[in-house]
Amino acid sequence: MAREILFRAKRIDDGEWVEGFLFSTSEHTYIAYQNQFDDDLFLSAKEIFIEVDPETVCQYAGYTDLHKQKAFEHDIVFYEDGGCNGHITFKEGQFLIEWEESRPDLKSDIHFWFTQRRIHIIGNIFDNPELIGDQP
Repeated sequence: MAREILFRAKRIDDGEWVEGFLFSTSEHTYIAYQNQFDDDLFLSAKEIFIEVDPETVCQYAGYTDLHKQKAFEHDIVFYEDGGCNGHITFKEGQFLIEWEESRPDLKSDIHFWFTQRRIHIIGNIFDNPELIGDQP
């Protein structure tokens, strides 16, 4: 089964999050609305391509949490049984969870955590940096 390719980032104009397809030029980064042609065939390019802050671009990891919320790179997750937070990162060609605490029982394997439904998303490192310690 193929993983859905989807991105989100904060709009330049109002700081709101937008999801869709990533499109970049040498000077600008855009998110194109995923359902641009389902709603209205007469959208202008300005309405379809939303300029975003490239520092906030996050790729969908292909999983949903306990509440069916899509998990993106840079999301902060909470493991209730272990009482700790971690965040989703993309390293060496794979999505991982980096935990705030270093403990041998906390695997970095994102597939394990999301398929076992053991964690849920509580924010992201851009809007909620206080939840993960010294992250950006």
